[in-house]
Amino acid sequence: MGELKVIGTSPTLMVGDRIEGEIRITWSPTNVQEVAYAQKVFEKYLLKGWLAIGEKKGSKTQIFQFDPSLERIVLAPLMMGG
Repeated sequence: MGELKVIGTSPTLMVGDRIEGEIRITWSPTNVQEVAYAQKVFEKYLLKGWLAIGEKKGSKTQIFQFDPSLERIVLAPLMMGG
């Protein structure tokens, strides 16, 4: 079972902004419809410039393509500073 977690609802954050909202999507690697929906959401946020971190067996790394074999994917907006 995989999980896609989208943190926040704003595409960019400034220092001091609050992170609000969260989306959680789960999928079974054998369920084609669940995988397709999770991939669609992943690509939507990645194309907006969000950071994607994939996790498998405790190892975390930045990813650029959806991989349904991952245990968890976290998408987060980039923090803007000045």
